[in-house]
Amino acid sequence: MLPQVIILNGTGSAGKTSIAKILQEILPVQYLNFSIDSVLYALPPSDLQKMMRGETIDREGYHFPDLVTGFHRCLPALLGAGCRLLIDNAWVEDGEKQELLRELAPYDVFLVGVHCDLDVACARERARGDRAIGLARWQHPLVHRAMHYDLVVDTSAQSPAAAARQICTALPNARKQNGALHASLSAITAARSQGEAQ
Repeated sequence: MLPQVIILNGTGSAGKTSIAKILQEILPVQYLNFSIDSVLYALPPSDLQKMMRGETIDREGYHFPDLVTGFHRCLPALLGAGCRLLIDNAWVEDGEKQELLRELAPYDVFLVGVHCDLDVACARERARGDRAIGLARWQHPLVHRAMHYDLVVDTSAQSPAAAARQICTALPNARKQNGALHASLSAITAARSQGEAQ
């Protein structure tokens, strides 16, 4: 039995979207690849271009945290309609991680940590030309903090296709108690409580 949700979490330019697209093709059931980009691509095109260049968006009504919250709140609606989701993103803020995991806690979730050597991710970022330079470096120490995973893949030398096959092989044997999700949620909640107490 395959999970309702597969999450790929890792820095920008780690290869998450490439893995997700391959997974969609090789999995025996249909998954929607729904990520924060699905929301960001709905922005006015000039604002999206500013975001990709790392520039400030000063249009009235723009507030990035609202977009993230909206993205998270879409997930239960899609799942409730019977869709399976393949979600890829770089979650760096503890509050965002907590919000995501709480929204998905009622569902069967398989969490994948997509690791990548920082120098490799930075080189890919420069080659892409569609991401703000420095994004991967900023995300790197934060994205896996307090996160527990059902599976970890490393794309530093592994191709997206090989990583996708590794995930596909692991899915049928995954435990179904959402252990990684609940362990992550507990660790993040504890870290936030400790931070507030200091």
